[in-house]
Parts: sequence; structure tokens; C-alpha cells
Amino acid sequence: TVPLIRGMSVCSNTRATASMCDRMNIAFGFDNNYVPHVAATVASIVATARNISSIRFILLHTGVPEDRRTQLEAVAPAARFEWIEVHASDIPAITGRESISHINQTTFLRLATERCAPSDCDRLIYLDADLTVKSDLRDLWDYDLGDHYLGAVHDCVDAPEFASRWGLPPNKLGYFNAGVLLIDLVKVRAERAFSQALNFILENNPPLADQDALNWVAWGRWTRIPTRWNVQRHIAIGYRLDERLEAEAITGDSAAIVHFTGTQKPWVRDAYHPWAWLYWAALQRTPFLAEVEKKSGIRASGRLRLRLRWSRMRARALVHRSKCAARYMRDNPM
Repeated sequence: TVPLIRGMSVCSNTRATASMCDRMNIAFGFDNNYVPHVAATVASIVATARNISSIRFILLHTGVPEDRRTQLEAVAPAARFEWIEVHASDIPAITGRESISHINQTTFLRLATERCAPSDCDRLIYLDADLTVKSDLRDLWDYDLGDHYLGAVHDCVDAPEFASRWGLPPNKLGYFNAGVLLIDLVKVRAERAFSQALNFILENNPPLADQDALNWVAWGRWTRIPTRWNVQRHIAIGYRLDERLEAEAITGDSAAIVHFTGTQKPWVRDAYHPWAWLYWAALQRTPFLAEVEKKSGIRASGRLRLRLRWSRMRARALVHRSKCAARYMRDNPM
């Protein structure tokens, strides 16, 4: 059985200060290899935040050295950084488990927030490191979760097949992507929800690891947040624009968070994502540009081609948007 949390929350307590309750907690989970990509995400958050000093970054990590921490913190000097090294005893699911396809073992670190996040952290936004933020996260932070402990964006995984595989009843909410999560930690801790998810991984070894486990534990009990807060590659490329989800017709202008899901990462040579240039623009505001350039082999000329390619595609994306919206309105009259 996975142990319970280390401490309880204080923001719901009358002793909590106003500054503590106004503070926005943003968490990541990563290892030393992903430090540059986390830095790029942090830079994108800083570029869009109305009040950087109200942000606390909670950095759950495995083995990030001090000098790399200092470099990352320099990206947002007005924010607060709290580094928490996570060990196998905190999340036993990472022990002895091979990485699955593009899934790195550090993906399990999001489940460690239940017991490893600071005791005064009631609520947090958890972000994957392979995304770029384009709107102030305070608007996501204030989203009403109702009675649920998770807010997330729908994913293209076949929900009926998932339900059938794990013996779950059908529901209208379906399956969510775990790359962007708004979490009520008070409720998570009360229900030991992430502990249950870890146990599910240990017992069942699901194909999509912690994302499957979170969907299993929160099945039918999560709040759907607008798609613009987690625009995944299949939406960006437009593979499934005929679906109801894509009737929102997210474009590069309206996306609040661009998520580089799958293997097509911006820092992978010969991979492609239409908004990869957003990642590189953010990375340029960090100390890690030269490091990623050298490792990826992607230089300034290659990045310029990415930007020009998107400019050419943008007009087609807007055409897709209007066609999809018209089709939805035709099929779903008021």
C-alpha cells in the first residue's frame, strides 16, 4: 500500500495568510535531461503571467544538480521555487519499470504530489514539460472544479474501449489527457486518490501508465476544462476535425497551452509539430538554448523554416475552423 501524505493543508485554515491563499502553485515532475524543457515552459509562463511574484513553482525531480537548479530559477527570478527530490519509496511504481515508448519514468512524479507537495499546498496546476503556455495560467487556476478533485482536457483515447478493458461503466465525460491537470489536493489527499492510482499501476501495468491510472481512479468524476488549455497534436494537425471536440476549432491564436504530445517533440530532429517554433521562442529566453541546439542539431535556420511553414499553414487552419464550426452548427441546430 502506498503511504499517505506527509502533511495537511493550511489554506483552508483561518490561520492562513491572504498571500498564501492568493499564491498559485504550478508543479512539474522531471529529471536532469528535461531541465531545459521545463525552463522553456517556465519562460512561457513568465511571458504570459500578470503577477509573477504570486507564482510558486513546485519542482518534483530525480537527481537535478544544484547548478542546473540555479540556471532554471534564473528564468523567473521574481517567482518562488521549491525543489523536492522524489525517491522510489515515495512512488514505488517507478522502481524496476521500463519506459514505455515515449513515456519516461518521471511521468509518475505527478502522482507523488499527494504526499510530497508542501503541506500548505491545497490546489495546484500540474504541467508536463513538453508544452508551451500562451495565456495567463491564473485563468485556469480560478476554474471551478465543482465536487471533483481533477480538472482536465478530453483526450482522443477510445473511452468505450478503455471502460470495457477495465470493467468501468460508460459515462459522458470520457477519457482525459494528464498533461495539464488542475488538482484539488485537499480532496486528493482525503481520498488517497493518487495512492490508488499508483497501486493500480503496480497491479495492472496499464499501457499509458499514470494517465490510464488517473482515468481509472477518476472515471466519471473529473471536470472537463476547455480544450484550449491542452491543445494536443491531433488537434493542432487536424486529424479529427469532424469530431465534436474539434468543433471548437482551436487555432494557434486561441490555444492557451500547446502540448507537444507523442514522439513529435520540438527538440527532435525531423519530427514535426506546426507550433514547434513556440517552444524555441520560449527556450531562447533561458540559459539552455545552446545546449538544446547542440543536442538536437536544430539551428536557427531550421527554426526559421518551422515558423514559415506555420505561417503558410495558418490560413488552411482557419479554413478548417470555419468548415468544422459550420458542420457542427448544421448537425446541431439550436
